[in-house]
Amino acid sequence: MDCFAGATIPKPFDIGIPFYSVENVTANDFEHTKFITKAEHTLLSARIKIEKGDILMTRIGSIGECKYIDWEPEASFYVSLALLKCNNKVDSRYISYYSNSEQFKKELELRSLFYAIPQKINLGSISEIIICIPSKSEQTAIAKVLSSMDKEIESLNKKLSKYRALKTAMMQQLLTGKIRLG
Repeated sequence: MDCFAGATIPKPFDIGIPFYSVENVTANDFEHTKFITKAEHTLLSARIKIEKGDILMTRIGSIGECKYIDWEPEASFYVSLALLKCNNKVDSRYISYYSNSEQFKKELELRSLFYAIPQKINLGSISEIIICIPSKSEQTAIAKVLSSMDKEIESLNKKLSKYRALKTAMMQQLLTGKIRLG
């Protein structure tokens, strides 16, 4: 697995090419981003380019949060993120899920800069993290099961949101006397 750092922040714009930061990864929101010019993006992506199947990992502030890139991005990223590129022996979705494990968090903590404020981990230290890697087929199977569970959780959360909205509307009707119960 190779690790790459992003760029320091160029002058942001209201429109242009998305420029991802820690906030985008931690909020899992890649719609509301800062933007840079096409020229700046071309310059930054000549060194390293975010591609579908890569992982963005926070390395400053809230370290170790990962986002698997499951879309075709045209974007650059800030220096507070590391871009993880996996070789063909590793399923990057597996690595993304593994990053939530206790073992990964312990490895991350051992290699982070203890006295840095905010918390920080260097790129070299990220590449030294020991990861339990089963066979590629098992990695893929694990990632598939966990992905299915994520989809089910998302579906349940949508239902829960609908029921909460229904309850709020019902409370409004009942508590204001618009609807009376016998």
